Amino acid sequence: MKQRIFWNIFLSSLIAALLLGGVVLLAKDRSYEKLVFSDLTAECEYVEAGLLSAVDENAFLESLPTQDRVTLIDVDGTVVFDTAKDAATLENHANRPEVVEAQNYGEGTSSRFSDTQLIRNFYYAKKLADNRILRVATSEQSVLSMVSNMIPTMLLVLVAIAVVSILFARYAAKTIVQPINALDLDNPLGNATYDELAPLLTGMERQRREIANRMCALSEKQREFTAVTENMREGFILLDSNDRMLAINGSAASIFGADAKSVKGAYVLMLNRSVALQQAIEAAKKEGSGQATLIRGANTYQVLASIVTDNQMSAGMVILILDITDRIAAEQMRREFSANVSHELKTPLTSILGYAEIMRDGVAKPEDTRRFAGKIYSEASQLMSLIEDIIRLSQLDEKTSLPEMVPVDLKAICEDVSQRLQPHAEKAGVTLNVNCEEASVYGIPKILEEIVLNLIDNAVKYNTSNGSVGVTLKTVDHHVELRVSDTGIGIPEEHLSRVFERFYRVDRSRNKQIGGTGLGLSIVKHSVETLGATLQLESKLGIGTTVTIVFPPLLK
Repeated sequence: MKQRIFWNIFLSSLIAALLLGGVVLLAKDRSYEKLVFSDLTAECEYVEAGLLSAVDENAFLESLPTQDRVTLIDVDGTVVFDTAKDAATLENHANRPEVVEAQNYGEGTSSRFSDTQLIRNFYYAKKLADNRILRVATSEQSVLSMVSNMIPTMLLVLVAIAVVSILFARYAAKTIVQPINALDLDNPLGNATYDELAPLLTGMERQRREIANRMCALSEKQREFTAVTENMREGFILLDSNDRMLAINGSAASIFGADAKSVKGAYVLMLNRSVALQQAIEAAKKEGSGQATLIRGANTYQVLASIVTDNQMSAGMVILILDITDRIAAEQMRREFSANVSHELKTPLTSILGYAEIMRDGVAKPEDTRRFAGKIYSEASQLMSLIEDIIRLSQLDEKTSLPEMVPVDLKAICEDVSQRLQPHAEKAGVTLNVNCEEASVYGIPKILEEIVLNLIDNAVKYNTSNGSVGVTLKTVDHHVELRVSDTGIGIPEEHLSRVFERFYRVDRSRNKQIGGTGLGLSIVKHSVETLGATLQLESKLGIGTTVTIVFPPLLK
C-alpha cells in the first residue's frame, strides 16, 4: 500500500507538471497563430489598398518592402504574380484551401507544416473587387522547433520536478500509511484515525455483522428445509450431477428401508436397484423429466424425477416418490363399480325382456298376462330405483345440483320418516321406537331425509322377527347425535370395513330376497361427508347393529 501511495503521488505530480507544460505550449501556439493571422490580415489590406491606387500592379508588387510572400491569383486559379517565385513556374492555385475559402466567403486562412524544415507556413487570402485573389504568406518557426531548442532546459526542469516529487511522495506515503498500519482490526470502531477511514471501518463492522446474520439465516433456511422435507409424506431425494445423494428425507429412507444419514453421499442406485427408479432417472436425463411406477410390498409408488439446471447445464436431479396406493385402490373400486352397475342393470333388464318376449310371442296364457305385467313393473321399478340411486351418488360425488345448506329441524324429519315406515315395520314384525329431542342441524333437507330413511329401512330389513329398531336424537357437547340401532342379524367383523362400498353385500342370497339396490349405505356415507358430519358403525353378528351420525354444531 505504501508503494502504491508513493507511486500515485509521484506520478500525479509528474503528470501534472507535464500537462501544465503541454497546456502552456498549446495556449502559446494558439495565441501565436492568432497574432500571425492578424498581421497577415493587416498586410493584405495594405497591399490591396496599394493595388487599387497603383498604375502598374507588377511594379507596385515588386517594390513592396515586406519579407512576406505576396501572391496574386487570377479568377481561374492562375498565378499572376508571386514575390518568391516566378509566376510562370507555379501550378494552378484554384484548389488551395485558403483560395477556395476566399472565393466562397471573401477571405480564407490555412496553415501547413513542413516536416523537413520544422517550420509552419501561414496563408491569408482575400477576394478582390475584380474576383481575383490576393494571398499573403509567412513562414514561422513551429512550436515543435521551439521545443527542440528548449530540450536541455526542459530536461533540467523535469529532473528537478521528479526529484521534488520523489521526496514529497515518500514522505507523504509514510505519513499516510503509519496510522493505517496501527489499526486494531479486531475492534474496527475503536480506532482513532482519519475521518476518511470512518466509513471503511463502519462498513467493515457492518459487513462482519451481515456475514454473521447471513450465516444465521443460512442455518435457519437449512433447518427449515430439513423440517419441510422431513415432514413430507412424499419421499424426497436430491442428487448431484454424479447421481449421488445430497439429501434424502425420512419418508424416502423409510420407503426403501434405509438409514437417511448413512446413505447420504452414496450413489442413488445403491439405495434401490429397482427398474422403475432407473427408468425414471434415465428418462429425466434424456428429456428433462421422467416418471415410473414402483411397487414395494402392498404399496404402489409413483417416482417423479426432474433435472435441476444451472446456466443451461445439468446441476443435479430432484426425485419425488408419491404413495398412490389409495388412488390405485380408488381406480380399482371405480372399475368394480362399473362392472357391478352393468351387472345390476342387466339382471332386471333380462327379466323384463324375458317376460316381454313371452307376452309378445303369445306364449303366455291370458290369465298369466297380468302377473307377467306385474313382474315387468316390479323389475322396472327396481331398475328405476337403481338408476336414481346411481344418479344420487354421482351428484354427491361431484357435489353438483345440490341446494345450499340451511338450518333443518332434524327431529321433525326423524318422526316423519319413522311414521312413513311404521307400516313396513309392522309387516316385518319389528317394533319401531323413536326417542328424539329438539335438535336442528345445518344441512340439506332432502339429503337428511335420505339418510334417515336408508338407516331405518335397513334396520327394519335386516332385523329378526319380533325385533326392534331404536331411533335416538340428542345433543351431546353442542353436537347433534343421531343413532339408529337394531336387534337384527348383525354384520360379521371382517365385513365391517366394506359395507359402505357400492353394491357390496354381506350375504348376496339374503339381499336378493330382501331386495334393494345395494347402494343405500354408500348414499348414507357420501351424504354424511357432504354435510360435514361423521359416521360410526358398530355391529356384532347375531346381536345387532348401531349406526351413529354426529353433526357439527349449528352456526348462529
